[in-house]
Amino acid sequence: NPEEAVYKFFELFNSADKTLLNEASDSPFIFFIGNNKTVSENYGDSVDFEGLRNQGWAYSKINESALIYADPMSAMVDINFSRLNQDKDVLSTTDATYLLVNKKSKWLLKGAFINSNLSLGE
Repeated sequence: NPEEAVYKFFELFNSADKTLLNEASDSPFIFFIGNNKTVSENYGDSVDFEGLRNQGWAYSKINESALIYADPMSAMVDINFSRLNQDKDVLSTTDATYLLVNKKSKWLLKGAFINSNLSLGE
């Protein structure tokens, strides 16, 4: 289901494997973060994991999630997640809404909507 797909995506994000992240997302991937809009060919093109590590990031975890909409072709999932450092200290906590599309019976992330100024490692 779409909510499980988002949890799996966070596992992939924590592995920092851009190839697997790209396979779990649709192309192009769209980020709306604060007032910035970014369209990337692949999700992996949007994130600088080395930059995130330099900012102290070690992993991310979902605190809460809720499926807010789903039909056979698309879905939206609200989440609250935290970024943590190696000592498990919270670096940031963010609300986000993910848009997913269903392609070949697989839920893929298509876009993310975040109202704060979340860093992608740049």
